[in-house]
Amino acid sequence: MSTIPKRVYGIDLGTTYSAIAFINEHGKAEIITNSDNERVTPSVVFFESEENIVVGKIAKESAKTDPSRVADFVKRQMSDKEWAFPVDDKSYKPEEISSFILRRLASDAKKTGDHEVQDVIITCPAYFGDLERERTRQAGKLAGFNVIEILDEPVAAAINYGLNDDAKGKNVIVYDLGGGTFDVTVVSIGDDPDKNEIKIVCTEGNHQLGGKDWDDQIVKHFVAEFQSQTGSGTNLLEDQEMAYDLRFNAETDKKMLSNKAKITRKVSFEGEKAVVELLREKFDEMTAHLLDQTFALTDKVLEEAKTRGVTKIHAFLLVGGSTRMPQIKEEITKRYGGILGVTPVEFDVDEAVAKGAAKAGEIHVLQQAVEDIIETGATQEQALQELSDKTGKTGEDILIAVKTKIKKVATKSYGIRALKGGQPIIRNLIIKQTPVPTKGSQIFGTAGPNADEIDLVVFSNNESEPDALPDVSEEVGNAVFPLDGNLPAKAPIEITFELDDQGSLTLVGLDKTHGKTITANFKAEGVMSEEELNVAIEKQRDLVID
Repeated sequence: MSTIPKRVYGIDLGTTYSAIAFINEHGKAEIITNSDNERVTPSVVFFESEENIVVGKIAKESAKTDPSRVADFVKRQMSDKEWAFPVDDKSYKPEEISSFILRRLASDAKKTGDHEVQDVIITCPAYFGDLERERTRQAGKLAGFNVIEILDEPVAAAINYGLNDDAKGKNVIVYDLGGGTFDVTVVSIGDDPDKNEIKIVCTEGNHQLGGKDWDDQIVKHFVAEFQSQTGSGTNLLEDQEMAYDLRFNAETDKKMLSNKAKITRKVSFEGEKAVVELLREKFDEMTAHLLDQTFALTDKVLEEAKTRGVTKIHAFLLVGGSTRMPQIKEEITKRYGGILGVTPVEFDVDEAVAKGAAKAGEIHVLQQAVEDIIETGATQEQALQELSDKTGKTGEDILIAVKTKIKKVATKSYGIRALKGGQPIIRNLIIKQTPVPTKGSQIFGTAGPNADEIDLVVFSNNESEPDALPDVSEEVGNAVFPLDGNLPAKAPIEITFELDDQGSLTLVGLDKTHGKTITANFKAEGVMSEEELNVAIEKQRDLVID
């Protein structure tokens, strides 16, 4: 007899706020409140001492008085191979700091609901590449989790929406503006009443665009007005404490402007004072260029969707806390209401991603459980009955989960450096927006005779063509193919890239002279080695996370 499937928790590891969800006894996705009795936890870490690390609301407030010991917006650093946060003669990588946030979520889940968080699905922006995804996975491992999957945030939001009966047969655009990142994705939801098929058609995004950038415009306004009213040339942002205080107030004022037409703020520094007023109309004007950046990506994804046969959009979903700003809904309605024939709808803006990840976890465990039972010789009907008896779920609900299919696309193009007409290019073997899993191949020649290995440098880019320029591509890692060493010059080697639905890249080579297949040891640069990961896990074992 099989055991009862384990519960998988869904975690939205956000730039500014994070959340954790689970599937309750009624089959509904539910957010777990933290020990502050709040549904989201600030993704902020305060290094009070080497032994005590504080995460969340208190950490955020601590930045007002001790900003040099506070790490925030760390998710934006996941793609920076060199970035580390220095404190107490130590330095912490983004995945280490992220692991502290994850540990706080798990600790609070234990305190407030007696949850033992072990198996998890963690979300990330859709356009994260191999480096960022692996770092997110390692953050989960450092936190002590068994990471089932790294799930794209818009996919999670689409799952949360797409499992509703009224979503059947709809093409949906998910506009996800969070605190630090932006995603826009077109999703097609199948109309078969007996199964759920959620297909990602195409996606775009910017990991350096989010609510923080709206905050920064308010900060600039504060500084300019202070200088104008006082006649001071002082740059308030050069003082760390003042800079953080301005930023903290800017986030508050941005939220207030969602309900008020005007805010007033006193700004004081070194004995000088200014009373700064900001009208919502002025705020919208100051930030219009940021909104335009989201629309440029939205236009791009809509055009791409058309090339893939999606010409009708049935729903425009707003996800992410920053979509609460009135300007978002107003401008989207003005820009797309007539063209698409839909009105933007706020859909569980703070919680859709974590809840969708929890639902994805439920689908995963039920599908795996059915497969395991069938492997013992049972029929599908018998497997469904056995699981129903053990879990209390109906066989019909389990069958729907088993028949749920999530289809994703490559969120980046991947290629290697080559020459074309004597000029260096990046030859993309996998093209962005291609359904995954996928693979792409091309034959290259060895540089000279008797080569004993081929060194490849792997690049990623956002181009949707076979060739990309090096200056719009990013080096992500190296691969080495061992050869027999007795090949002539320009011996044909077929290089194949294989990308799975988790965003993991595998490189395979075929020595066509000898018919020998060779597999590269590929790892994105900047990712911890297994040894480094184990050392970090051991170091964190006795840390206190509050």
